Amino acid sequence: MTALGILWFALIAVLIAGYFILDGFDLGAGILSPFIAKNENEKAVVRRAIGPTWDGNEVWLLTGAGAMFAAWPIAYATAFSGFYWALLIVLFMLIFRPVAFDYRSKVDSTKWRTLWDTLLFLGSAVPPIICGVAFGNLLQGVPFRIDTTMRVYYEGSFFALLNPFALLCGVVSIAMVIMHGANYLVLKTEGDLQARSARV
Repeated sequence: MTALGILWFALIAVLIAGYFILDGFDLGAGILSPFIAKNENEKAVVRRAIGPTWDGNEVWLLTGAGAMFAAWPIAYATAFSGFYWALLIVLFMLIFRPVAFDYRSKVDSTKWRTLWDTLLFLGSAVPPIICGVAFGNLLQGVPFRIDTTMRVYYEGSFFALLNPFALLCGVVSIAMVIMHGANYLVLKTEGDLQARSARV
């Protein structure tokens, strides 16, 4: 590998690690919100704790994907075609999060708020699980081939990605995000909400 290739690899690694470190706490807080926030006031405290930072944190993921496209377009094409359905699910979940933040308080209805609370939970829980499963598969190796015209073909299936090691990586990923979110809420809240976060 050339020096430029190593530099690109380091840059992409820093961007993806930055996403997990900086977006991990608000994903974790979104996952914990239905379980540790017992009333509307506590749910509002959790949302306000992560509100100022969550959208800026997702820029790291977009920049990492853009850097991968710039540095290794074949690897980018392989990853985004091989993991197409998984990445599409992550995209929809990441769309649900900001919509849930904005629309939850638009209608004064318990059912309406419960719907958006559920979408906030799913939008926070599903991405770390899928990213963990994806990294578990990358660690094992992903089956693809390159033909004579340099076209990449993924030879696996969606369900082949759900192997035991990859699923374990998904569980570890969401556990780390929950721990990160709980620690963040301990720092940003007080009283009973802080105590419940500390117990997590």
